[in-house]
Amino acid sequence: MNEQLLLKNIAEIGRLLLKNGAEIYRVEESLERMCQSYGFKDIGVFALPTYFTISVTFKDNTSASYTKRTLQNRTNLDAVCALNDLVRKICLEKPNNEFIEQQINEINHLNPIMPLVFLGYGLGAGGFALFFGGGLKEGVIAAIIGFLMYFFIWINESLKINALMRTTLTSMFLTALSIIFYHFKMINNLDATIIGCLMILTPGIAITNSLRDIIDGNYVSGQARLVEAFFIATAIALGVGLMRILMKGMI
Repeated sequence: MNEQLLLKNIAEIGRLLLKNGAEIYRVEESLERMCQSYGFKDIGVFALPTYFTISVTFKDNTSASYTKRTLQNRTNLDAVCALNDLVRKICLEKPNNEFIEQQINEINHLNPIMPLVFLGYGLGAGGFALFFGGGLKEGVIAAIIGFLMYFFIWINESLKINALMRTTLTSMFLTALSIIFYHFKMINNLDATIIGCLMILTPGIAITNSLRDIIDGNYVSGQARLVEAFFIATAIALGVGLMRILMKGMI
């Protein structure tokens, strides 16, 4: 078996894990276990939220390393689950490179179930609006704004706008829509509507993963995720505050 190609395929699995929102410990452990299953030695893996490097020594005592970086990451738990299954299969059965490449190609084309994501945006925003003190009208309007947010975020991602700017623009978009609905007396509680929609953007997963990394002793990756969550929260506050200032005459 071509060990250089095998290491390249293993590194690609690690890249896909990072790209689809897997935890840092999962990426490092998966890479280490796959390398161990093929008899590699002196395995070293260091991962951050957007980057990892892996180095190994092959059976013939030659060494190799790979560095992978991934941007525009987005959580896709279906892909993470499929990658976990592939990692387990590799560790148990040690398949050849052709099989691994085929599985990687299939996972690369595994997209989220968009109707469910679309539904989640609407129901999530509407439910949070009710939770934060809104009435039925606020829940319905927040759900409508949530549906529109889905398309707005999709357009931003298609234009490859970076995450911070995308978050700022999206928070401005939902705040402007909420103020317009409030101006025309379609809702009574503006704050509940805005907060309900904003909950879709809050970096809850990033904060949770950062704390988990810190507890596990991965301080660098934990701090990186915590800083990311802080800047996302700042972008949200900036977008909402800016639109409330610009449209204060309609409130």
